[in-house]
Amino acid sequence: MTGRPAPEAAPRHMRGTGLADDGWRRLAGRSLWASGIKSLAIVAGAVAGLVRFLLGRDWPAGGVVAVCAVAAVLIVAAVLAYDAARLRTTRWRLTRERLELRSGLTVRQHRSIPRDRVRGVDLRADPVLRAFGLTVVKVGTGEHAAEGTEVVLDPLARHEAEELRRVLLHQEAADPAAGGPLAELRWSWIRYAPLSVWTFTGAALVLGALYKALDSIGFKRLTTGAAAGLWDWVTARPLVAVPLLLVVNVVAGAAGAVLLFAESWGRYRLEREPGRLRLRRGLLTTRSLTMEERRLRGVEISERLLLRLAGGARVKAIATGLGKAAKDETEDVAALAPPLPRHLARQLALIPIRRCRRYPLWCSRWCAY
Repeated sequence: MTGRPAPEAAPRHMRGTGLADDGWRRLAGRSLWASGIKSLAIVAGAVAGLVRFLLGRDWPAGGVVAVCAVAAVLIVAAVLAYDAARLRTTRWRLTRERLELRSGLTVRQHRSIPRDRVRGVDLRADPVLRAFGLTVVKVGTGEHAAEGTEVVLDPLARHEAEELRRVLLHQEAADPAAGGPLAELRWSWIRYAPLSVWTFTGAALVLGALYKALDSIGFKRLTTGAAAGLWDWVTARPLVAVPLLLVVNVVAGAAGAVLLFAESWGRYRLEREPGRLRLRRGLLTTRSLTMEERRLRGVEISERLLLRLAGGARVKAIATGLGKAAKDETEDVAALAPPLPRHLARQLALIPIRRCRRYPLWCSRWCAY
């Protein structure tokens, strides 16, 4: 009796993970709920502009409410329709040799990465995605993203993303006892957060951005009046106003730096997995970055002026295949730790030398500027 040939057995490292077949898979359908909630930010801006526009033309309150409600429904519906179309036209699969992604509404794209060239897997989830158990997975070779060497799965279910990370990095075939934590967050390090030039300029930049935003949505009269009143107060009492404004600027900048530190580095943990380092951090938006140890070429200890005067330092990885931050990201993707005491920074930099003698290229470089 003859029939169709039996499919080739899945590789050992893919068995039991739910990722062994070669069929195309969809992204997580719960993305629609997350997109609907995120669209409310667009709705808020559009409603503010409509209210300002319609009230300027003496519309009755009932008419303004009706128009705003219709606009809100249309915006949410448009966002959901776009996301539904994106989910319907996007497929991904993991074969024995490659990770592939097909996407595109009008222009179809087929992007793939050889599995033996994967250098890092980045998992990221903002608060909305976390609420629905979703995670954005970025897989790349560390080369320039424009060359098609990066695949982004936006989003996958959290458990599916973790399975994919383990399979791509051959995690399940390694000995778990070979790993261990290298560093964890100490909240006393937060004292180093304000020691940056952004403490002195951040409040002014935020105020300028807020002024432009309010001006662009039709509150020019309000912003102009506030700016004129502030200027009159400063010119009338310069000896009191100027020092007070400088103090307020520094206090606001320091508070912003502390909040940014808490959000970026909350739940920070750097741990060793067999053959790689994994960095997890983020209080609201969580991030998990995995780097192969054999790609690490050194550690940079950076001591900027204010940080150096307070006895602090930063530790950064010098690695081949380390991706760059996206256009909307301001964080340093090479950072291995938040600002921390200098002696702890040097201890962290020397850990790979003591524990991984088979990587003789690992070095430490101190930079003070």
